[in-house]
Amino acid sequence: QVCGLKWSHDDRQLASGGNDNQVTGSNRLLVWNQQSQQPILKLTEHTAAVKAITWSPHQSGLLASGGGTADRCIRFWNTTTGHQLNHIDTGSQVCNLAWSKNVNELVSTHGYSQNQIMVWKYPSLSKVATLTGHSLRVLYLAMSPDGQTIVTGAGDETLRFWNVFPSMKTPAPVKATGLWSLGRTHIR
Repeated sequence: QVCGLKWSHDDRQLASGGNDNQVTGSNRLLVWNQQSQQPILKLTEHTAAVKAITWSPHQSGLLASGGGTADRCIRFWNTTTGHQLNHIDTGSQVCNLAWSKNVNELVSTHGYSQNQIMVWKYPSLSKVATLTGHSLRVLYLAMSPDGQTIVTGAGDETLRFWNVFPSMKTPAPVKATGLWSLGRTHIR
């Protein structure tokens, strides 16, 4: 079962996450290129469904993937060598991942058991922030075009806006009005 798909920023590789636990006993992260009908990498270290996938915009071939409830880990891969670079146990199901385009940090959203959002510095994997407010799994994540704000959607039927990442340039302050001023949480 395919659970996640994400193209690399250079459009050369596609990562697909799976939930093959019932059939093979493994949960695979596959990396494909456009020249082959077979995956160029089969990464089987996750122990639960791999739904969350993101490519670094800062380093070519750097892929992060997140595992489900029984795994709880974010794993970092060098897709050039096929080696796992690092991993961190987040303590709960990893539902979604997104890398900041402005700084070398990524955001993860979580389900059982904590239903929260975490921001991580890379490569140290130190936690920058833990954001709470959703009462059920944080299933969806979108980043604004300027790379500063994320929007999360959860099983509790709410959307939450979070100012998470700094801007690439520091513009003059803009007064928030309308929809953008509702329920926005700043962490910096």
